[in-house]
Amino acid sequence: MHLIKKPYWLWFSCSVVFLFVLCEMGTSQERPAFSAAQIDFFENKVRPILVDHCLECHGAKKGKLRGGLPLTSRQEILEGGDSGSGAVPGNPDESLLMSAVLYNDFEMPPSGQLPAEEIEVLAEWIRTGLPDPR
Repeated sequence: MHLIKKPYWLWFSCSVVFLFVLCEMGTSQERPAFSAAQIDFFENKVRPILVDHCLECHGAKKGKLRGGLPLTSRQEILEGGDSGSGAVPGNPDESLLMSAVLYNDFEMPPSGQLPAEEIEVLAEWIRTGLPDPR
């Protein structure tokens, strides 16, 4: 008869809790919480620009995307395409999306440069962390 019982249940319980905490930490980093005002800014200012000027080429299925860069969700923009991440949240100056709409490295949209007001909307979107409910 064993006098010392091994606490397997304790080890198992601690492991499950530890894994749960790790999963929650990863989730919160991937989808930050945005305020209602930030989501409203996206819906009323940013989404119309993307729909009117970007999603025809960057909203298609992955096999038909231009430059491999989907602009259909925050996560996909961050993952990027053939030339790297599409945006650096908080830093428009380091964001490929801004470089493209300013006609620095790429010329997007190819039909003609966006008005300055729309470029500033995209810069503000990136500056505020790329809020996007999609």
